[in-house]
Amino acid sequence: MNKVSTTAKIRSGRLGAFKAAEATRVQAERDQEITRHLPLVHSVVERLMNTLPRSVDRDDLFHAGVIGLMDAIDRFDPGRDNAFSTYAVLRIRGAVIDELRARDWVPRGARARNRDYHQAVARLQQSLGRIPDDIELAAELGVTADELPDIERNATLAAQVSLEAPVGDDAKLGNTLSQRDDVAANPARFLERDDQRQVLLSVLESLKEQERLILKLYYFENLLMKEIAAILGVTESRVCQIHSRLMALLRTRLKHAGLE
Repeated sequence: MNKVSTTAKIRSGRLGAFKAAEATRVQAERDQEITRHLPLVHSVVERLMNTLPRSVDRDDLFHAGVIGLMDAIDRFDPGRDNAFSTYAVLRIRGAVIDELRARDWVPRGARARNRDYHQAVARLQQSLGRIPDDIELAAELGVTADELPDIERNATLAAQVSLEAPVGDDAKLGNTLSQRDDVAANPARFLERDDQRQVLLSVLESLKEQERLILKLYYFENLLMKEIAAILGVTESRVCQIHSRLMALLRTRLKHAGLE
């Protein structure tokens, strides 16, 4: 009896040691995956910080992004059609946006000014046939040209927090990312995206070559604002200004078309 009990204890001990070793191995592999994909977090945070007010803490956003990356590693299903980097960037960005919401970094009154800013850009673009310059936009808003950069950064933050889809929400994220982006997976979504594409094309046709190039380099080539500035031979702040006005115009057009 004692011999059986001793044997059982030995087996139990070996099994426990095996499980502990396996858990250690899995954790080590997970840590390696986190380290390997940290550049994704840096990229997402850097791109967002370019358009946010100076009051926003970069380290807080990076920490939130790492949590989003860890969540992506734990939840990613390699059997799906989505590449991990695509899935992870959305998770990271969602976690960062959630952090912006939770910290309530939007200054008092910025949400109202955000609406005024978007409408002013759209009105001027329609009347001028181009994106307004600093003097024109400042005059339309009734502010000085020196005040305009802070207004644009705060408007961008307000737009990020209030208009971005709640990608940190499990239900909505799961419904979006677990399906293939085609007609069979979600025909209603496909039609909506087609309508959005038509609005986008109409906006692009009204832009100057430099403005179209900024959108291409930022959204399709994934370059940072400072890299785009170097290519165009302008300042980084100028690229940020143009980008903010283009996004204000696009959001307004989408909203009027009922597609925001």
